[in-house]
Amino acid sequence: MGTRFLSRTVFITTLLCSTYSLAATDPLIGKWKTMDDRTGHSLADVIISKNQHNIYSAQVVEIRSLSGKDRLTTCQKCTGHLKNHPMIGLTILSGLKQNPEKHDQYIEGKFLDPLSGHHYVSEARLVQQAKYLQIRAQEAGSANVRQMTWVKVQ
Repeated sequence: MGTRFLSRTVFITTLLCSTYSLAATDPLIGKWKTMDDRTGHSLADVIISKNQHNIYSAQVVEIRSLSGKDRLTTCQKCTGHLKNHPMIGLTILSGLKQNPEKHDQYIEGKFLDPLSGHHYVSEARLVQQAKYLQIRAQEAGSANVRQMTWVKVQ
């Protein structure tokens, strides 16, 4: 039984190390400081992760207030099941896939602006040695386009 336990321990340790190694080599995975394109202020930090289908999403892990305003703790302008959802844990970027032709670009994403409740089709691109993530988000059926730059924290 000792050999079996040791074999399982070695297997699990190897699996965890290889998973960590893969995540460490993916420049999109990690903590990012969101920068509001309209104000230039950082309103939140998000963690970008990748699921088993190689699809990325970003969840809010920290929120800040703009000077002179209360900190937004729930998604008051969201609709449906996201109405009044707590900001911490809210997924604001989902469905993002790496462009198979350009590995620093990501396509087919969906961006949720928690300040307005609007949903956008989005794409993103890593720039300056993956220190910045430029996000282009366009409201479906509209000329309304947002350009955001997020800054890598870790």
